[in-house]
Amino acid sequence: MDMELLDLLEDRVAALVNELETLRDAHKATLAQVASLTEVRASLEEENRALNEALAQEKQVKDTVAQRIDSMLLQLERIDAPEHAAAE
Repeated sequence: MDMELLDLLEDRVAALVNELETLRDAHKATLAQVASLTEVRASLEEENRALNEALAQEKQVKDTVAQRIDSMLLQLERIDAPEHAAAE
């Protein structure tokens, strides 16, 4: 009877050792995934920063163009205004 218990204990220890090795392998794989995802995140953050910068530049150009168009429209209105006043 004692030998049966010892055999059972040996089997259980062997199973636990195998499970531990499996868990260690899974842990290593998870760490590799985390490292990979960290690199992807850093890359995406850099891309996002660059896109935000480009968007800000585009907005600045759009605002500058709008101001210049408004200025030209004002000039045209000033040129056109005396003609209407004189014609009336």
